[in-house]
Amino acid sequence: MNRSSQEEAVCRLLEKRGVLTTGEIAGELGCSSATARRIAGRLAENRIARRIHGGIRRIEPDANQSIPFPLREQWFSREKRLIAETAAGLIARNSVIFIHGGSTTTWLGNLIDSGSVITNSLHLAELIRQRFPSDEGPEVIIPGGTLDRKAGILTGTRAERAIAGYHADAVLFSARGVDEAGILDTNDATAGVARTMIEHAHLAVMLADHSKFRAAGMARLVPWGAVDILVTGACPENLPMLETIRKQGVKIITVPCEEGGAR
Repeated sequence: MNRSSQEEAVCRLLEKRGVLTTGEIAGELGCSSATARRIAGRLAENRIARRIHGGIRRIEPDANQSIPFPLREQWFSREKRLIAETAAGLIARNSVIFIHGGSTTTWLGNLIDSGSVITNSLHLAELIRQRFPSDEGPEVIIPGGTLDRKAGILTGTRAERAIAGYHADAVLFSARGVDEAGILDTNDATAGVARTMIEHAHLAVMLADHSKFRAAGMARLVPWGAVDILVTGACPENLPMLETIRKQGVKIITVPCEEGGAR
């Protein structure tokens, strides 16, 4: 298990247990105590956890409980790249598309080279700017809103109102997690922006690495009936839920699953 997969696994354990000792981290990951302490230290530095004697404690959720983008960006990066490449192949050139900010959807900034992109992601907008510093490349439109500093996205009612003024050929989005009923996100502000994009797009494509099937979020974004296509990693343990999702009318496209971080 590589470094990013270790961090992701510990984050998910913290969500369930609240407190972890370095001994528990070492036991769960099969690593040394020194490695466990380094992992705990990195999570504390990124304000995902609080150091306590002998381990770490989960920081209780607040209105902006997003995992920092640089940390999420490392998790399952190969799988996320494949998911983004597959999703980009579904979109015709010169389309108008919404892209909701996330570590998987940011990969789309390396792939899209035409049309118009309406996004709440500052990371994605900057990536496209770096690729096309002149007037070439896709038009980029950024709505107003409140900055989620951890995630690097614009959220809230002002962002929703701005997005509602557009109609797109497609929306490409991710979220905190999924279950049999639909999509879950971090909080109401983040979910509201993605929901508005979905409501104002002709085609809704969700990008979800395999870990999303074991992640929880407090806000219900949309039911599966609002999603047309799900692009995800082909993880064997997710197959029963994928079959449930398929029966709700969602087309499912899979890519190889990056198993190193499964928990």
